[in-house]
Amino acid sequence: MSSHGEAQHHMHARTQHVTQAIYWEVAAILWMIVEAILSLEAGYQAHSLALTGFGMDSLIELVSAGILVWRLRIEARGADDHAVDRAEAKAARWAVGLLGLLLLYLIGGAFWALIRRSTVRPSPLGIAVMIISGLLMVLFARQKQRLGVALQSTALQVDAAESWTCAYMAWAGLGGTLGVWALGWTWMDPVAALAIAYWVAREAWEAFEEVRETEGPEPQ
Repeated sequence: MSSHGEAQHHMHARTQHVTQAIYWEVAAILWMIVEAILSLEAGYQAHSLALTGFGMDSLIELVSAGILVWRLRIEARGADDHAVDRAEAKAARWAVGLLGLLLLYLIGGAFWALIRRSTVRPSPLGIAVMIISGLLMVLFARQKQRLGVALQSTALQVDAAESWTCAYMAWAGLGGTLGVWALGWTWMDPVAALAIAYWVAREAWEAFEEVRETEGPEPQ
């Protein structure tokens, strides 16, 4: 295959990957709209930090996914490399910032709940949402990570990290809620949120390092 043919094949494959990434991001957005509404309602009814934090995470994921769709559409329209790089850097910075906001919310909310010793009620709606989301977010995260590597997109890989965060939060929140319901241990709800906060902190730092590497050193 000639160099020209190889270049055309590479561009065709990249265009397919960009289109797939947009489809997965839109699918994630549609689910997260439902997820945010139901989990926030369940969290309000159950007085559950894990469920409320889960809903807040859904909102952050929603914003992050919207930013990624914007970035991917820029490339799909055939914008020059410089425009795509600028969109990539901006989307990646936003994604890192959103992870940081999620971390602050989880830590603050968990300590506040432990101090107040608030009573958490079991929520069948919340349990159902977390089970479904835990499964779907693993699927979304894997696809975003695969396409992020194929496209060499830091922003898409950071967004995949946020999807993993949402999946881990779903299972941890589910464990906390079931623990409260089955054992009466109300402290399991904020402790589950703190466990997720640790994971979010690691992912936020790794994402920040990736953004710095992508943007390169500042000009002297």
